[in-house]
Amino acid sequence: MKMKIAYTGLWLLAVLCICACKKKQDFEYDNRPNTEPLTASSARIVNMAGAPQLTINGLKLTNFIPPDIDGYFGADQTRGTIYFPETGRMGLTYAIPLQFVNANGWIDSIVFNSLGKRNGLPESRRFRAKDDFNDPHDYYYVRYRPNRATYLDSLIAVPRSVSPPSNPANFKIRLVNLSSPPDAFSVAGVYRKGPMSLAWADGTPVTGVQNVAPGTWSDYIEVPYGTYQFKVMDADGREVQGNSSFPLNTITGTLMDFYGSPGVGGRSDTWLTYAPFKTFQPGGIYTIAVSMNYDCVIPTGNPNGETVNTEGNTFRIITDISEPVNTTYARLQAVNTIQGTGVQWLVNEKPLGESLAFTRQTAYELYITGNYTIKATDKNGALLAQTTTALQPGDNITAWLYTAKDGKAAIALAANNLSSKYYNGNAGEEGSYSMYKETTPNWIRFLNLCAELDEITFTTNNGQPFVPMSGSSATKATQHILLGQPVTIDPYAQLLLNIPGQILVYQSTPGVLPGNWQQQVQPLKSTDFIARTDLYKTTPLPNREPGFYTVALVGKTAGNARMIIVKHNK
Repeated sequence: MKMKIAYTGLWLLAVLCICACKKKQDFEYDNRPNTEPLTASSARIVNMAGAPQLTINGLKLTNFIPPDIDGYFGADQTRGTIYFPETGRMGLTYAIPLQFVNANGWIDSIVFNSLGKRNGLPESRRFRAKDDFNDPHDYYYVRYRPNRATYLDSLIAVPRSVSPPSNPANFKIRLVNLSSPPDAFSVAGVYRKGPMSLAWADGTPVTGVQNVAPGTWSDYIEVPYGTYQFKVMDADGREVQGNSSFPLNTITGTLMDFYGSPGVGGRSDTWLTYAPFKTFQPGGIYTIAVSMNYDCVIPTGNPNGETVNTEGNTFRIITDISEPVNTTYARLQAVNTIQGTGVQWLVNEKPLGESLAFTRQTAYELYITGNYTIKATDKNGALLAQTTTALQPGDNITAWLYTAKDGKAAIALAANNLSSKYYNGNAGEEGSYSMYKETTPNWIRFLNLCAELDEITFTTNNGQPFVPMSGSSATKATQHILLGQPVTIDPYAQLLLNIPGQILVYQSTPGVLPGNWQQQVQPLKSTDFIARTDLYKTTPLPNREPGFYTVALVGKTAGNARMIIVKHNK
C-alpha cells in the first residue's frame, strides 16, 4: 500500500513539472542592463544631421520605431536595443563596436534613416569608415540642401585627438566648419555662411581659431578650464546660432524676443543669438562643429509669438573624449572696491594678478584645492585685510575688498554658481526631481559694499520689484541686502532676458520696502550688460547679453556710491 502511494506521488510530480514547462512568459522588452561585450572601435559617428536610425552591414542597430511627433510633445513611443539600450535611437555621438570591423579594418555599409513624421528624410547613401587606433577619426554625418527638392548627405572623416592637454589644468578645443551654402529659399539675413571663427562671449576673437573655411577644421588650442560662452562668428562678424535640445532656442527670437531678420515681420537683425554656456573640464578635449540644421526657428512678427522653421548653419559642442571629473582645481578672482589706493592681492603670499585700481578686478587664477590665506595689501605692501578659506574642486570664488562699518578694510567671499542649474521645488521635496537648467541665463547677484548703508534693496523702474523668470524668485536676491554679506540662499535674481529696464538702489530697513531712493546713484540700464556695443551693427541694440553677473553698490560714503558690474563667465 505504501509503495502504491509513493508511485502515485511521483506521477503527480511529473505532471506538475510538465505543466510548468509549458507555461511561458512573453516579454516584449527586457529592461535588464546589457551585458554583451560591445567593445568600441576607434571610429565614432557624430550625428550632426540628427538621424535617429542606424544600420551597419544590413543589421538594424536601432529600433526603427517612428517617433510619434518627433519627440517634441507628449510621450514618444520607443524601446531600447542591444546597441542603444536607453532609447533605441541614435544620439549625437556613437562609437561603432569592433564587431562591425572587417579583416581589412573597414566598417562597411553604414546607412542612416530618419523615419521622422515631421521632417522625414530619405535613407542615406551607404558609407564606410576606417578603424585605426593609431589615427582615430570621427565621421560627421551631415546633410545640406542645394534646393527644395534635393538633400545631399555626406560622412566626413575628421581626425580626433585623444592626447591630453600639455597642462593638466587646461582643456583642448577646436572648430570644425562643415557648414552649407544657402540656397535660393534661405531667409535673407538669417543664414550664416563662409569661413567661421571662434570668439569669446564679448565677441573678441580666440587666437588660433580664425577663418576656418567650409569643409576644414582648425588645430586644437589649449585654454584654462572654466565656464565659457564660446561664440561662432561668420565672415561678416555675425553670430552663428547654437543648436539646443529646446527647439525655440535654436534661434532665440521666439524665446527672448531680441532676434529678428530683415523681411520677417518687419524686424531687424540684432546680430545676437543663442550660444550655450558650458563648464569645460580640466583635461577635457572638445570640438565646436558647424553644420546645416533645418530646425532653425525665427519669429514672424506676430504678437502671439508665431514662428517659422527655416534651415541654417548652427553649431554644437562635442566632447571628443569622455569628459573628465574635476577633482583637483578651483578658480579664484578678486575685486577692489576701496578708493584711493592700489590694491595687491596675495594668495598664500603669491600675487593674484597685478595691482588693482578702484572697481577693477583680476582675471581668474587656478588653484589646487586646499586651504588658502587671502590677503589684500596697499601699494606699499601694508596689510589691509585678510581671510582664510578652503577651496574645493570646481569652486568659483570672487574675493571682494570693501570698507566695513568701522572704516576698516574687509574681505567678503562670494561663491559663484556658473552651472545654469538651480533648485526649484517645494520645501522638503527631494532635490534631484526639482533641478532645472537655464539655457539662456540672465543671473545677477547683488552686493552691498557701501559702508554708510547698512541695508539696501535693488529694484527696477520706479521702485518696482524685479520680474523673475517663471518658477524662480528674485526676492531674497534683491531685497534687504546687508553690508558685506553676500546672499547664500537663492542668491541670484534670475531675470527674463527680453525685458529692458533700469536697476535702482534704495536704502531699506527691516519691514520697509523699497525704502529711501538713493538718487545720487546712477541707475544701470539693461544695455549696460552688453560688453561691446560695437559688436552689433544694426539698431536697436539687444536688450542685454546673457551671463552670470554681480552688481555691487560700492563706495565709502553714500554720496559717492555707484554700482559696478562684474561678469563671471568669459
